[in-house]
Amino acid sequence: MTNLSEFIFGDREDLFQQLERDVMGKLQDGILKHGKASMLLSGGTTPGPLYERLSGQKFDWEKVWFSLTDERWVDRDNPQSNEKLIRETLLKNEAKAAHLIGLKSEGADVVVGQIKTDEKLSDLPLPSELVLLGMGEDGHIASLFPGLENTKEAMDISNKNLCQAIIREGGEIPRISMTLSALLDTKHIFLLFFGANQ
Repeated sequence: MTNLSEFIFGDREDLFQQLERDVMGKLQDGILKHGKASMLLSGGTTPGPLYERLSGQKFDWEKVWFSLTDERWVDRDNPQSNEKLIRETLLKNEAKAAHLIGLKSEGADVVVGQIKTDEKLSDLPLPSELVLLGMGEDGHIASLFPGLENTKEAMDISNKNLCQAIIREGGEIPRISMTLSALLDTKHIFLLFFGANQ
């Protein structure tokens, strides 16, 4: 049976302090049991303080593999790249020895790139120890936006691909997202959000 716990914090400092302890504990458990551990990371500004905290922890980072819950189909040095965010906030200081499998591949477009990214993700130790998710005000997680045909494909639990190309109308930047089955292939999911609207 799935266990759900809800934690409400009065301020962000307390939240990130607790989250830091929880993440380090889960990664340590994975290393003790399997010799390595993995975690899927959310982009955006919300988890940034957590990543900064983790980067300063003395740990067996060379035994840790990170990937992302989703990514915009932009170059890795683009300011909108989640991979860039992770490299600048987490993969530095003590944590620079950790491994990162980015979701942006060398495919000509996101549809071709999805195949290449799925191949790269075969190096990710699964099940992951934990997945860190944020949530948009429309209720979406990762880049699984409501109402899109790509989202339906990604949410199909029989879809065994690890990632899915997400194409939105209106000139929005294409994205690539972990599928629901990949997000659920974990021991723990942390859903992090702020504010009454969410």
